[in-house]
Amino acid sequence: MRGEIWTSPKVFTILLICILNSLNLWEERKNLKPPQSWKVTKLLWEIFLGIGLISTLISPYPIRSLLGQEQMGDGLLYWLLIAIFTLSNALLLRVYPEIARAQLTGLVIGGAVLAISIFPQVINWRLDYTATSGQLIQSNILASTIFQGHQPIGLYSHRGHASFVLAAVAVITLVGWQWKWIPTRLAAIAGILIIPALLLTQTRAGLLALMVAIAYKIGRKHYKFIIPAALACLLVIGISTTTRQIDNLPLIKQITSDRVHLWEVANRGIQKHPLLGWGMNGFGAAYPSVQYRRKLANVVRLGDFTFDYKHKDGRILTAQLPTVKAHNLILDTILSVGLLGLIQSIIVIHGLIVVILITY
Repeated sequence: MRGEIWTSPKVFTILLICILNSLNLWEERKNLKPPQSWKVTKLLWEIFLGIGLISTLISPYPIRSLLGQEQMGDGLLYWLLIAIFTLSNALLLRVYPEIARAQLTGLVIGGAVLAISIFPQVINWRLDYTATSGQLIQSNILASTIFQGHQPIGLYSHRGHASFVLAAVAVITLVGWQWKWIPTRLAAIAGILIIPALLLTQTRAGLLALMVAIAYKIGRKHYKFIIPAALACLLVIGISTTTRQIDNLPLIKQITSDRVHLWEVANRGIQKHPLLGWGMNGFGAAYPSVQYRRKLANVVRLGDFTFDYKHKDGRILTAQLPTVKAHNLILDTILSVGLLGLIQSIIVIHGLIVVILITY
């Protein structure tokens, strides 16, 4: 359900942008001279995708690794699209540098729209902006499978996704305003909308990312703001933690949203395939073999939400797949593409940041 509503349209949109970029670049192919930095970035992407391909080929579920899980959609083909989008857009900006400011403005406006979509959901949790908005399948679950406790999600399927986008757009707005690419009025309006919306998502990782990025950005010139910003960050995260009680769990489980168990499962999965992982979307692939290791002979079928396995006594049983993520970026990356893939993904991200800083 969530895949049909949110994931598939997102992937299809990225595909259309890649096609449009490629067509524009094809028209300018005679005048196109990729810089050395672009060639290096392309090589870094190729190495990462190469590791992902090897992980997919040796994965116990290669088709799952290639296409991704229904809700996540982040299989190898998805990351190939992201690489094509990143590289083609970089070349497009080189051919048409004037569109860089328009793209940045578009991101800020999009972040403001996302922020606006969050406020009504705080008042009425049944709003999810889908065709079945307001309809329930249970007293606390919408027809789109969104739980009451998971709101507000904005225009996404998870409030964590929304919070990271809001945090990223907030930083982009600050940078764009400092570069004088974003008008002061637009930056102020975006900030007034985005910051409260981000706080309302109560997602600590997004808040922490925003605080760290802003502290880094302003700290070099205004170091006196670092300590107050750090204290504000801790205060907000503390409030978020103490107001999100989960069935009176112990403090450590409250702080981690009861994800310690998932991390333990992830750790055992990593020990089985440390270098190249289990293939894309690795946690879901590793979960049956790790969690049911004492009674599992082999996995018969791995679905999106359940899996069938052969018990050691010969019975074919079905069990629930509670989640396909460890909710930890590092662990999820290692489970998918191993330690080699994690190292290469860090190199890719670092390379992209360096190119952006050099270019602008």
